[in-house]
Amino acid sequence: MAINDAAVLQINAGNYLTAPTDTALPADLAAPEVAWTKVGHTSLEDILNLSSEGGEATVLGTLQNKALRTTYSTRTDNLKFTLQQFDTASLKLYFGSNATLGSSGEVQVPINPVPTTCAFLAIFLDGANVFAFYAPKAEIFRGDDISVSDTESLAGLPLNVKPLVSGSNDWTFAITPLGEVG
Repeated sequence: MAINDAAVLQINAGNYLTAPTDTALPADLAAPEVAWTKVGHTSLEDILNLSSEGGEATVLGTLQNKALRTTYSTRTDNLKFTLQQFDTASLKLYFGSNATLGSSGEVQVPINPVPTTCAFLAIFLDGANVFAFYAPKAEIFRGDDISVSDTESLAGLPLNVKPLVSGSNDWTFAITPLGEVG
């Protein structure tokens, strides 16, 4: 692999967006189509955490070859970010899509919450370059407990995005290589 100085990422702006499940990746990441809606203000400090679970290796062998083959368990990936907007749509992403509204507009937290299922897109800008994470189908739900530690920081709703297989795809999410906008 060659060294490519233009492929080094330093995020200076970004947005997280949702759309109906199976909405296509926008052709122009600098100006996503109307179907994509921004989720709102997100943390400047905790921009993105991409982690995975599973993928453990098991070595299979025979009497003649103790390490004949390796198999791997299924791996699932998670993208985590902190939403810092406490409106109805944001609270429903955190507390469940089946949260209801009370007569005074309060969000009523369900006993058995249901994650929001939708298409998900994260777009990050680095000067004139763009980098994106896209899942045609994902579940969005609380990723951690809400913790408000002081009066000088913005409070946040930690969210977890779990990409899911959509239709006949043999992949759950796509990442665009760093490239020029437009």
